[in-house]
Amino acid sequence: MPVATRVDSFVAPTITQTTLINGIRQAFVNAGYPTPFDDFTSGTDRILVYQIVLDAARTSGTAFLRIRLTSTLVIGQQVLSSWNTSTKAGTNGSTEVTFTAVATGSQVNFVSLNATPELALIMLTQGTLAIPLGFFAPINRPSWWNLDAWNYCFVPTGNTFAAFRSTTNNPYANITYDTSLNVNRMGTANSQTNRRDILPGVILYTQSNQGIAGRSSDDLIMVAASGSTRFDTLQIPGDTKEYLILDPSVGGLAVRIA
Repeated sequence: MPVATRVDSFVAPTITQTTLINGIRQAFVNAGYPTPFDDFTSGTDRILVYQIVLDAARTSGTAFLRIRLTSTLVIGQQVLSSWNTSTKAGTNGSTEVTFTAVATGSQVNFVSLNATPELALIMLTQGTLAIPLGFFAPINRPSWWNLDAWNYCFVPTGNTFAAFRSTTNNPYANITYDTSLNVNRMGTANSQTNRRDILPGVILYTQSNQGIAGRSSDDLIMVAASGSTRFDTLQIPGDTKEYLILDPSVGGLAVRIA
């Protein structure tokens, strides 16, 4: 994948639905997303919909990311096969992923990472709260995965990136995929080198136990990150590559930024 570009932004307190949705919009711009495909209010919810194009020439080469912000500052995300701006509805939607509510009294920070076409991700943080928003499309898609038949776009279900969800338009009987991350043996720094070991590439396994849904480029890595801090950076001795830690835990995810 292209080396991820990083852009930081923030929203100062007091946090309101309006200021937070505006902050999310800007963070998505910083992550390389186009203007929202749709932006509207439904009841007391604010909703943004983004179009994700992997291959415009293929029937299912486009997916849609729906971000919902409630009046109580709960954020949800969902990936769909299509979106109708007139009916405000889509097709083949995943189960919505919802996160802990954002507090009104503390600054909200965003780290936007753009590594399209493989990854375009926003990390929203507020104290210990960390919310990942955006998509992942492993660059090593199985050769049999037909974009004329099935979507190929996944959203994280939590900040450990242990699982992702897809649209219901997929070759399996489920929408959830486990990753190869969070291996307990990848804990702290290696006592022989005083550095954190890494393992390049992240694999998606379907929970239907039918094998692999894809493997990322080597620019996404698992790192022995326990004891580190989110957004710490690490380098490999004798190399210019630099990685940003997104999950500071055992077998955590890091993304190449240089």
